[in-house]
Amino acid sequence: MRLQPALAVFSFMIPAFAVAGPLDDAVRDAAIFEQVQEQMSLEQSAQDADALREAGDELFPGTGQGSGSSRPVTLEEDPVFLTARVDGVPVIFRDVPKDAWFAPYVRDVVGKGIVSGYRESDGTLKGLFGPDDPLTIAELAKIAVQVALVDLSSCGSGLKNATAAGMWAEPYVRCAERRGWAVYADGSGDVQRLASRAQVVATLLQALGVKIEPRTGGVFRDVDSSVEFAAAVEMAARAGVVSGDADAQGNPTGLFRPVDPVNRAEVAKIVAQAVQIYEY
Repeated sequence: MRLQPALAVFSFMIPAFAVAGPLDDAVRDAAIFEQVQEQMSLEQSAQDADALREAGDELFPGTGQGSGSSRPVTLEEDPVFLTARVDGVPVIFRDVPKDAWFAPYVRDVVGKGIVSGYRESDGTLKGLFGPDDPLTIAELAKIAVQVALVDLSSCGSGLKNATAAGMWAEPYVRCAERRGWAVYADGSGDVQRLASRAQVVATLLQALGVKIEPRTGGVFRDVDSSVEFAAAVEMAARAGVVSGDADAQGNPTGLFRPVDPVNRAEVAKIVAQAVQIYEY
């Protein structure tokens, strides 16, 4: 018990009071008594603090609000590959080198909870993002719904596109249809087909609630009035969401390739740019 040493000191000093002489001895003994009281007070404070910490540990086990022995879990960065939190769990994306051009965009969209990378059938994270994999219409639906912060339970039970029935993407496709996003509105086409670059841009702008202005031309040489979603592509380019192709020296070629597939690394950049620019 912490108090015992102080009591021992105090009892040891009692005889000094009995033999003390005149006023000087009394003053000295009073000072000693005051020191002993202060020591006892400090010991009691320490005991009280210990008691509070123990009570805190019982009330908040493992939260760090008790003894202070628990510390917030920090994100330990892998020296080579991107490390990011998914559902609060640190995940190392073994196919996203930290120095890859797309790594900052992947970190951004993962951090915002828009994408999480591939999962096993039981939902376990694989630690793979698949930057070179082409994006499908089904995957685009999920990304757009996540960007728009749509509550899946608010989208009803109707489903136009039968190809999405029973698959993981069904609730996202249903919400995309419900929202009237152009790529999904009529419920046609296999949702497993690859999404085009123009479809990705148009769907993201709609998910962000951006009003598409009429096309004016003069942005990309391969995006004319005959191209589906040309107005959305031009608007995104003017806003800085997309920039089109560049040559080996980094100079723009004036081409966008609107009907070509788009890989997941490119989508990460488009999504990150769009969310930042339109501050959604």
